[in-house]
Amino acid sequence: MLRILFFLIFITTPCLSNASNYELELFMQIIDKKSITYPDKNKHMILNGSANWQDSDGDYGVMQCLATITTYNSDDTARLDANCEARNHKNEKFWLNLSGTSDVNAGVGIATYMYGEGKYKLYVGKKCAYAVKYFEDRMFYKQQCKK
Repeated sequence: MLRILFFLIFITTPCLSNASNYELELFMQIIDKKSITYPDKNKHMILNGSANWQDSDGDYGVMQCLATITTYNSDDTARLDANCEARNHKNEKFWLNLSGTSDVNAGVGIATYMYGEGKYKLYVGKKCAYAVKYFEDRMFYKQQCKK
């Protein structure tokens, strides 16, 4: 079900794209991962990731994220809670909280702008939908929200 939703978001994104939308796309690599596996095969992980990103305004930059993921073996789902700090090429920063649910290959959730500098002050408190796809130690992420 989540895979279908993930693909629908990416298929419809170009159709929805216009001046009133803000889009952010990032490509993250997991740098460090620690995990605990419970007797019922559920797992709790702490991840450290580093990413490059670009947005629909022509900005680009780097991002660092710390995340906790709890996987539930009974229904092949995972719960994500991540906090990220990003900086654009003009040295303006913003901070995001990502929360969502996924299966082992893809997921969807809400990104909330917690703090911002420069142009990102306008985004503080804004909630944006995102979709994510995982491959090996990489994550491919796309978010969209109204300006």
